[in-house]
Amino acid sequence: MFSVSLDLPEFEVVKQVFLEDCILLHVEKNSMEERCPFCGFSSSNVHDWRTRKVRDLSVLGKPLFLFVRVNRYRCHNCNEVFSQTFESISP
Repeated sequence: MFSVSLDLPEFEVVKQVFLEDCILLHVEKNSMEERCPFCGFSSSNVHDWRTRKVRDLSVLGKPLFLFVRVNRYRCHNCNEVFSQTFESISP
């Protein structure tokens, strides 16, 4: 079976879908802990999550779409909710 390598070390591919007209990759960030942007406290308490669709470069002449799981955390220190950040994907 064919596999796509992203060369994005912060992500793990959890599902690959090959369609006639495009390739879909479902990815998650390797780290399950984030630093609160409000107070700086580290949190691993996932409040909820969303899926963000990102268009990437084409592979084998087909458009590649990433479905990125974006965790939202609740800080135990200041009780604020904030989203996971990524080095390779802008907000």
